[in-house]
Amino acid sequence: MIVTSRLLLRALTLDDAVAIVAGERAGQSWAVDYPTPGDVRVAAFALAGNTAFATDSVPWGLFVIVEKSSGLLIGGIGFKSSADERGEIEIGYGVSGSYQARGVATEAVLALCEFAQRRTVVVLAETDRENVASQRVLEKCGFRSEDLSGGLIRWRRDIRDTES
Repeated sequence: MIVTSRLLLRALTLDDAVAIVAGERAGQSWAVDYPTPGDVRVAAFALAGNTAFATDSVPWGLFVIVEKSSGLLIGGIGFKSSADERGEIEIGYGVSGSYQARGVATEAVLALCEFAQRRTVVVLAETDRENVASQRVLEKCGFRSEDLSGGLIRWRRDIRDTES
């Protein structure tokens, strides 16, 4: 588990993924607009074995974003795969609409980068050209845009020399 001042990033569990894909809200501590379509897509990938669940021995997986004060699941964040031979790893993230524009994504991305710093040297991400809010998150977290191809912008943050 990764802990910040306002958030808990805890590993997505098999039970979480099943409930997310099935839309089983009963008994869940979810924000009113969680899960997003992106959360459903990622949980389905995980259930199909296409994306890893994070474990103590293999931490490069998926996490849910939990607001500490309410205990509600409000988004998702994680690594798309393990680090490659160059020490680069790609992340993805999303936050429910009702929690956007509150600094949640920025706080979660910074925490994931700090976590990654222990084991890798570069964190990558991508955004749609139209997703200005996500671009701002990455800029605030020290990422630099490096490639514009099609409708996507590729981002890079060298974390070797940053302080935790």
